[in-house]
Amino acid sequence: MWLVHIKEEPDLILSLETSTKAFSVSLFHNHEAANRDHELANIELIHDVAHSQNIVSIVDFLLKSIDTSIKDISEIYAGNGPGSFTGIRIGLSFANTIRQTMNIPLLGIPSLDLLAFDHDRWYNSVITYIKSRKNEVYTASYRNGRRTSNYLALKKEDFLNFVKEHTPIYLISSEDDYRDLSFEKGEFKGEVVFTFPKARNAYIFAQRCNLKPEKGYLKPLYVRDF
Repeated sequence: MWLVHIKEEPDLILSLETSTKAFSVSLFHNHEAANRDHELANIELIHDVAHSQNIVSIVDFLLKSIDTSIKDISEIYAGNGPGSFTGIRIGLSFANTIRQTMNIPLLGIPSLDLLAFDHDRWYNSVITYIKSRKNEVYTASYRNGRRTSNYLALKKEDFLNFVKEHTPIYLISSEDDYRDLSFEKGEFKGEVVFTFPKARNAYIFAQRCNLKPEKGYLKPLYVRDF
């Protein structure tokens, strides 16, 4: 799915999210009070193929679709995991290259935070998770717009206990992740929400939380020690 609008000014924000199989890129005007109305273009691709490997051509397509170029980008916001190691590495390598070449600031947003922030559900009680390895997930809990746990890598049985302990209203994941780690009937009383971390939320999340990009190298968020 892609949306294109007419360009109004050259000062652009680029947002990237490559931590899952749902690869997305968004372009915004550089406004202090960001919202989705300022979004110029967006593309989301959901497929088992690693679309993040085509990140250069996709960003180029979006920039050309609004008659601008990479030279007009003033800031970058990128999902920095946890999630797919390959996808995150490709996305951050691209973002860091632009940052270094153009000397512009860059900010990483944890992908679990982006899941919680989707549709502003994180103002309730929320647990988000992304499948890691077999029978293991990356997860975190949120309440009233704040993260209330560390970013964790849990085995399936530990994750189920984590959910029961925190009793969230919403459990947010992709449909595939939920199918692989589903609860027995009646075990979870809240609402299950199926979605993916989205690039369009990274810039908005940063603005709402007063997070500022910096001119430094962005590393992936590693939940476990390697």
